[in-house]
Amino acid sequence: MRWSIVRGSPLVPLLRSPGFARATLVYLASYAGVGAWLPRARLAPVPGWAHAIGLEAPFSSPLFLVGCAALFASTCACTWGKASRARRIFRGELPPGSTVLRARTAADLEAFLRQRGFRGQGPVRRRLAAGLWGSWLLHAGLLVLMVGALGQQAFYDGGSFELAPGEALRLDEPGRISARSRGLLAPAQPPALEVVLREFDPRHHEPGYAPDRRSLLAARLVGSGWRSAALDRAQGLDLEGGVRLYQANPTGLALVLSPAEGPLRSVHLHGTGRIMEGALPRPGAEPLRFEASSERGLLDPDGTGAIRVLLRSGEGTRELRPGETFAMGGGWATLLGMAWWSGFSYARSPGMPAVLAGFGLILLGCAALVLPAGVARLGGGEARLFAVRGGEQLRSEWERWAPGRRGSGDA
Repeated sequence: MRWSIVRGSPLVPLLRSPGFARATLVYLASYAGVGAWLPRARLAPVPGWAHAIGLEAPFSSPLFLVGCAALFASTCACTWGKASRARRIFRGELPPGSTVLRARTAADLEAFLRQRGFRGQGPVRRRLAAGLWGSWLLHAGLLVLMVGALGQQAFYDGGSFELAPGEALRLDEPGRISARSRGLLAPAQPPALEVVLREFDPRHHEPGYAPDRRSLLAARLVGSGWRSAALDRAQGLDLEGGVRLYQANPTGLALVLSPAEGPLRSVHLHGTGRIMEGALPRPGAEPLRFEASSERGLLDPDGTGAIRVLLRSGEGTRELRPGETFAMGGGWATLLGMAWWSGFSYARSPGMPAVLAGFGLILLGCAALVLPAGVARLGGGEARLFAVRGGEQLRSEWERWAPGRRGSGDA
């Protein structure tokens, strides 16, 4: 009863109209073009009115979300209508304007339809009936794709972190994750994930590929077992809770320190060319700052060459060599040597299965649309015929068809 009231509303024909769909698509395409251009065009702070309507983040603003909601409503109304239409045609309730074949004799008409692939008993004969649902499948796939994209935007969670060989961390500890991106409904904290880098090769060479990074990583969600995998440009590590770890591009050198008490620590150095810098915080004092300069750049095929390390603190600047000790946090630490650190990223993408399912339904619908589906209803000395394509050709063939000659009248 409620659906009949909604279906009788003037809103439903509006949502199903081609004009509304075209206007919505033009609006979204225009908005997307402006939204993609806007960040590059900003030469001054965003005006107050633009900030109020969300144009500082154009693809999460109310203007964009309203357009997406209108497109979803239009597609939903069209999908419902196409399902009802496909069911009616399948039952033999053919739409106005269907092709009419006047019978010479009932036997001739049935033989003609059977020769053209129409099968069944009784007054309704069908040919490749699955093709009747192609348009509905296409629209259903679009709906699933929209829902998946919405879920992806709302629940996506991802970020970056760095590790040196032998180093371990928990992603949910403060300051461990950089460049974090999360949807409106994503968890406030990164996953409670422990990660250990066991090996890292910054110049791993796979046959047929240029040298690239490769890591041996172990990880687990707190309370579950450890899982290990070799990560490269294509291979990630899947964990419980839908978390996936990836090998990232950033890499650099790290100083490996051995404190007088406690586990090994590393200071990740960052920089371009031959100069790299890093810092180590100290409670109640200025951080220790390290600077490393190499003979050649990090990515030089001949290697970095000799590396000189300088330690800068409130006590001055000194050169630090492997095996030498220095004051650190009220105690002492020894520089053991240098290693490579590697960048990694994590992602939780709960909407991706729906996105992939949507694409699958769209492809299935496109394949079904290729089928020359049709339904014929016999009665009253004629056959009313609906064909997805080729209805007029069937009528022309019927007019030239001679009984008893297989394929007679075929073009």
